[in-house]
Amino acid sequence: MQLNKERRRKIRNMLHRELPHENTPEFELWERNQQFSPLLRLPPELRNRIYELVLDVGQINVYFKKWEHRARTRHGQRYYETTEGGFGCRILDRDQNPWRDPKPETTTESPSSGRGMKLLSPVCRQLYHETVLLPFRLNAWSFESLSAMDRYVMKEKRLPLPHRRAIRLLYVQTVLPTAVENYFGGLEVVVLGSGLTMAKRMVESDHAEHGRRKTVAWDIHVRKWT
Repeated sequence: MQLNKERRRKIRNMLHRELPHENTPEFELWERNQQFSPLLRLPPELRNRIYELVLDVGQINVYFKKWEHRARTRHGQRYYETTEGGFGCRILDRDQNPWRDPKPETTTESPSSGRGMKLLSPVCRQLYHETVLLPFRLNAWSFESLSAMDRYVMKEKRLPLPHRRAIRLLYVQTVLPTAVENYFGGLEVVVLGSGLTMAKRMVESDHAEHGRRKTVAWDIHVRKWT
């Protein structure tokens, strides 16, 4: 299925701003992928369904592991063994409480947060374009602690703007400060550690001076963790 010029133009002008320019070897490769890749030749609806089956894993829990330095002795010589630390992620059930001990059978760890969630993205430019935001949009997100979230999201800014705005469902231990909620930008449901669930709803109202305005309201109910 060869894409017409209008379709190619729309794809080039969307998320990925570094799609190849025309009349370059990279552009020829990009066009060849459209014509001969079994996956990319499928209708968009089928491709999207495949992406969902692959990338909708339930809950992505981000944690921070400290660097470890342990004293060792070998052949009478003392040395220090260093275990690398840093951010990582584990995959949990969607309804699993991330602040209890993860169940071994439902936990999968990745050496670096995000690395294992976007295996489709680096394959080619169009797959990057079509899948890069899906792990954020399709899954619940949680953090090991408030300090880990603050460091990952606010201080080190590891989530670019499109990525954090794609997150719809966030599990957090306490109510988010307004500044953090606004920084995420796209949250629709926030679940607290107690199970209290807040679902965002837009409410329209008439204002005498400013006319019709939209305000945010949160519907609250309680969920049970598994």
